Amino acid sequence: MSRSRLTGIALAFLAVSCLAVQSAEAATYGVTPSGSSAVFYVDTTDWADIHYVLNGGGQQNIRMTVTGGRNQYTVTGLSTGNTIDYFFTYWDVSCACARDTAWTRYTHTGTGGTDAGTGTDAGTGTDAGTGVDAGPPPNGDAGPVVPLFTSSTALEAATVENTSTALITRVGDRVRDRHMREDQYQAYDHYLKLYFEKRTHWIEIVDTVAKGGSVITVNLYTIYPYDSPDFRAFFRGINTVAEYWHNADFTKVNDYKYTASVNFNAKEGRAIRNGDRMELEVGVFLQQPVEGRFNYYSTGMLYIVGQGGLVPFEGQGSLRDSFPLPEKAWSGGRGTLHTPFSNEPDNRFLQMPTNLAPVNAQPFVEGRRLHHTNFRDGSHSEPDNPVFSAQANKLGNNYVNVSCVSCHKQNGRGLPPSTTNTTLDNYVVKVGKVNNGVVSVDPALGFRLQPRAVSGTPEADVRISSWTTTASGTLNGGATYSLRKPNYSFLNVTPTNFSARITPQLIGMGLLEAVPESQIAGLADPNDANGDGISGRMQTVKDPETGVTRMGRFGWKAASARVKHQVAEALNSDMGVTSNVFKTQDCGTSQQGCTGTSAELSDADLDKLTRYIALLGVPARRDHSDATALQGETVFTNAGCAKCHAPTLTTSPYAAMTEFRGQTLRPYTDLLLHDMGAGLADNLPEGQASGAEWRTPPLWGIGLTAGVSGGEAYLHDGRARNVTEAILWHGGEGEAARQAFVNLSASDRNALLKFVNSL
Repeated sequence: MSRSRLTGIALAFLAVSCLAVQSAEAATYGVTPSGSSAVFYVDTTDWADIHYVLNGGGQQNIRMTVTGGRNQYTVTGLSTGNTIDYFFTYWDVSCACARDTAWTRYTHTGTGGTDAGTGTDAGTGTDAGTGVDAGPPPNGDAGPVVPLFTSSTALEAATVENTSTALITRVGDRVRDRHMREDQYQAYDHYLKLYFEKRTHWIEIVDTVAKGGSVITVNLYTIYPYDSPDFRAFFRGINTVAEYWHNADFTKVNDYKYTASVNFNAKEGRAIRNGDRMELEVGVFLQQPVEGRFNYYSTGMLYIVGQGGLVPFEGQGSLRDSFPLPEKAWSGGRGTLHTPFSNEPDNRFLQMPTNLAPVNAQPFVEGRRLHHTNFRDGSHSEPDNPVFSAQANKLGNNYVNVSCVSCHKQNGRGLPPSTTNTTLDNYVVKVGKVNNGVVSVDPALGFRLQPRAVSGTPEADVRISSWTTTASGTLNGGATYSLRKPNYSFLNVTPTNFSARITPQLIGMGLLEAVPESQIAGLADPNDANGDGISGRMQTVKDPETGVTRMGRFGWKAASARVKHQVAEALNSDMGVTSNVFKTQDCGTSQQGCTGTSAELSDADLDKLTRYIALLGVPARRDHSDATALQGETVFTNAGCAKCHAPTLTTSPYAAMTEFRGQTLRPYTDLLLHDMGAGLADNLPEGQASGAEWRTPPLWGIGLTAGVSGGEAYLHDGRARNVTEAILWHGGEGEAARQAFVNLSASDRNALLKFVNSL
């Protein structure tokens, strides 16, 4: 079969199949005749797809079924002389990649068939056409999707080490203003002056009890000398909310290492044993003289003796004693944040993950400093912090805002401006010229509309001029609703094709980067082969550093493959700050004064900023045992919401950063593109995505939106003022779920909303 035989649908399917054609195969494949049928097979129990054309008709793309220890698919009703041109795509565990076999022709003879292509080598096999190349993805990127992480990826050190004498846990940390449970102060989750200088450390828990010993040693390692730090263990909370049963000083080993040990569970009045819940905290005293404050507290942590690693926890009972959260509440795997105690709802998206590696403690806070730095004058967004003079004057002449945090306030979702006709400063308005589906640069604007300028007249301005009510109605049970959409006005230049995107939340991005491409390919069903009305497909993008084709993951249309690329692109297009990833300014062909290349932000600083964004901890699911929320979880699934908002994903064992490796996540996304109907469509394609297609946004943390952002706004342009409106805007592939929601009883609908807001 020649390449010309491949249809656009076939190419689209290949783009979601995570292909990696290699010279050696790990599985045998082929076809076995059986009367008037033909059984196609791949000898693997991981996923496999068959792509075939019967008698020159339309191409079929089918997920095969594991039967008898291998993947099979049977074509029935065949007659002598019928031909089937086919190839397979399947997952090969030996290389952690997907493989694409050669196109092969099978001819049915009535009692059997001929198939010259059965074999084990994707690079060989007979084919009446031109060979084995199924062609590039439809966006023109050369080659198959290349996984981010494989068995050859260099791995950062694990945080749990299992030796013959001890189970060792290591975790990075930062200083805190007050104790964890002191909700009267609301001063635990925020960041203090000079948080990025001398104020991180890491803790090592050496658990010999796990190996039959009797002592747990806790070592404290610092980047600046501490003065007689405190070690506290086993929560008490009887006289004060910050009281512990075990209180001792660390013993100084040297200026950067301190040690303490405990062999007695004072809470229970006995020796420590496996299964004990040991909550611990460090009292921090920086050696003086030091600029700023010297006395601090640390993060409250829960260690279960004998298990290794810290666990996300919640408070139970009148004293709010620390107990591990059930794993169904671990939205972000072992990095999930504990249930909050300190009553700071606006700070829930600012935290280090629970399983932070020691190597990332200081880069996290230094990355945060960059996130909060004004690239025009170097000032910090929070009071009493010094000017970061090394970052001043990097703001491009054309820009959207001056710093990351100016758009990503509290790292949460952005809100539309409270008044109309206000310049949008937390939206990205993508623009371009579209001709036959191909997007080219807008001569006057580039690929982004940047409404501000350091000097001269801004290239253009964009505002929400008004809101139009597009629909209203009554839900089953009597609740009424109305839906609105924004109308935009432009000054100076009015783009023909544009897409307005509001600020998304930032938590959990490193975890989503670590999900294997094969897993997302397994969720894809671009031609709706199972007939459920859902046809999610993978976005493919060109890696700006290597040029290879990657799976898109981030952004409203999944246009970036890596957190680093998303961060570098935002620096470039929103602030005009160049780096080695994107060295040129975003400019149209008719714009002046923005030529040339540079790398204003160093690779080291880009890495720190990337690590900060990637590592932001995901809050735990709330109401995990509430009967109404549990009822809503069932309703959510039955209504079809989980078909796109996939509840669970797992991360690669080859993820470079240990915090993300081998985790079970509950993000409620499939990272795929879905056609959401005309109501949500714009007129600017992006990569594989049409104007109507959007990546499924993760739902974790959605119930914290009002507390973090100070209000609610959902969907790509912030039009939905609550979760109900967001659901009611679903069309296209989401239409069936929308109708199911409309027809729910009031109690079921309220239960579904309570469940969603518990995430």
